[in-house]
Amino acid sequence: MPSGDSTEQKQVTVKSEHAVYGPVKHGVPNTRAETTLAGLPPDEDRDEVQVFATNLDVNDEIGLDRCLTKKQTNRYRRRGGIKTAYSKIKEFAPWTTSTNFSVRLFHFGFAVLLYDLWLLVDFLVQTLIDVIEFRTKPRVTAPRFRAFLRRKVSALL
Repeated sequence: MPSGDSTEQKQVTVKSEHAVYGPVKHGVPNTRAETTLAGLPPDEDRDEVQVFATNLDVNDEIGLDRCLTKKQTNRYRRRGGIKTAYSKIKEFAPWTTSTNFSVRLFHFGFAVLLYDLWLLVDFLVQTLIDVIEFRTKPRVTAPRFRAFLRRKVSALL
């Protein structure tokens, strides 16, 4: 295996001015918009090339540019987990029409606690079932966990 990651860096590809057609804010349907596509090589987490559409200034001309492109897309990829977690937290929040900040903050805090409890239960179930391998996909789904909580709380009331 060669030293360094120059082989990996060569596999980063960038296609500028890629045309995308669709509705644009304050535009007509099927408007042309241009974006940049950046393709990252497979790594230890993924077996296939990962393609990102971005408006960032990325390039693949020289090794330094490829390295910077890879850093920017990796930073962007980590944001995906944050967005997914936030949308899952919102699934645990009760619906409210209150405009009172304290009420909304309480609902969000309670949803975060339920979300963390779900993650803990799923982790414990996986450690009891899987001796060798840990899955990133949950064994206890969020809807199933919420239904379980709903049944238990209803039984208490």
